[in-house]
Amino acid sequence: MEIEKSKKGIQYVSKIIFIIAFVLVFRTFIFGTIGVKGSSMEPTLYHGDVVAINKLGYLVDAPEFGDIVICNIDSGNGQERIIKRVIGLPGDEVELREIKEQYELEYELYINGEKIEEPYLKEIMQQPGDQSYPLVVPEGAYFVMGDNRNASTDSRTKAVGVIPKKDVEGKAFLRIYPLNSFGKLN
Repeated sequence: MEIEKSKKGIQYVSKIIFIIAFVLVFRTFIFGTIGVKGSSMEPTLYHGDVVAINKLGYLVDAPEFGDIVICNIDSGNGQERIIKRVIGLPGDEVELREIKEQYELEYELYINGEKIEEPYLKEIMQQPGDQSYPLVVPEGAYFVMGDNRNASTDSRTKAVGVIPKKDVEGKAFLRIYPLNSFGKLN
């Protein structure tokens, strides 16, 4: 009788250990989540939103224009995870062209000489950053920007720059919180 109880106890503990190990592997290598901090991705994502991340997809495929990605950058205070949209792919020529609207300077995005329409933007870009343009995205790297261009620190700044593929953690594909905004990301 005691041996049977002992075996059941060992089986129970083994199952718990397996479940914990499975969850850890799943969250580390397959799917994860990130909470959005700040306003740089408005109106697509808002501060406090939580999104699900596919970490496996980019092991076999490359990020595409328009993907919302989680990147690891050196913020000067250690590693930081940021969420941005892929704008420039390896080999693309990215240019922010100045246009004058009344009394303000505004900028339009051109990729490989073609103006890019971006319906997801919060407002017209007024901050070009400190990069020199045109900028050719190096092989194995990506140019990323927030959807709220006037409140985003991204590849337009030398502090962030282009993001090496190894630092692209995964693709955000689903908003899971708040529940009233639950759904697929575009």
